[in-house]
Amino acid sequence: MRNFLIEYRPAVHEGRENLKGLVFNYTVEVEEQFANRQNPSCKADTVCAGITARCTETGEWKRFRWDCILSMVAN
Repeated sequence: MRNFLIEYRPAVHEGRENLKGLVFNYTVEVEEQFANRQNPSCKADTVCAGITARCTETGEWKRFRWDCILSMVAN
């Protein structure tokens, strides 16, 4: 696994819409990529995807969508 620092602006954070557009930082170990089955915000010919990663601070597993990642730097 590779370690990264991710700056992320999710549409939903901890079950609530991110109406203020807050940005969150995570230090993670990337496990794998994923593809969405269907996402209404994506164009029909676009496959939206992201990464599954483990947060190094909490050990919690999270999914990060490519379209919400503002920056991703190898750590």
